[in-house]
Amino acid sequence: MNRPGMARRIVVGVDRSFAGMQALRRAVQLARRDGAQVDAVRAWVFAPTWRPGTLTWRWQDECDRAAQVYLRGVFDAALGGLPRDVAVRLVVTQGYAGQVLVDHAHRESDVLVLGSPERGRFGRSRGHVTRYCVERAAVPVIAVPAPSWARAATIRRFAHDLERFSR
Repeated sequence: MNRPGMARRIVVGVDRSFAGMQALRRAVQLARRDGAQVDAVRAWVFAPTWRPGTLTWRWQDECDRAAQVYLRGVFDAALGGLPRDVAVRLVVTQGYAGQVLVDHAHRESDVLVLGSPERGRFGRSRGHVTRYCVERAAVPVIAVPAPSWARAATIRRFAHDLERFSR
């Protein structure tokens, strides 16, 4: 599977959900086991509501910086900071998350790791990004659920409220 000179990468989509943080932990665990590099990817979308071409580059730079801060914050929350024993590359890209992740995880030796939200009614997954990546990725995809303690209804409501009020 690995060609000479092609280092293995574990590409992980990063978000602040319990499933997202569990996916980040799993990606680092796989990288330690395989001696791989972790590419932690955060996608963001900038859709100006005013006339195109009017100082949008300044806003884009600001969104880029905010996404970098967000990435580091998720590493702090999930792992206590960036791991010292694994090569980590922070990747911030403008675009829709599913497409950015599928495009980034394009090498034959890549593995894509994503947080998988719980199943909704009628067995359908609520995670459209996870579903998009599973359907379109050309590399193996590992969908990681949230820890069992985080799946309790009370914890989910608390996490939802916490996320909503911490923005």
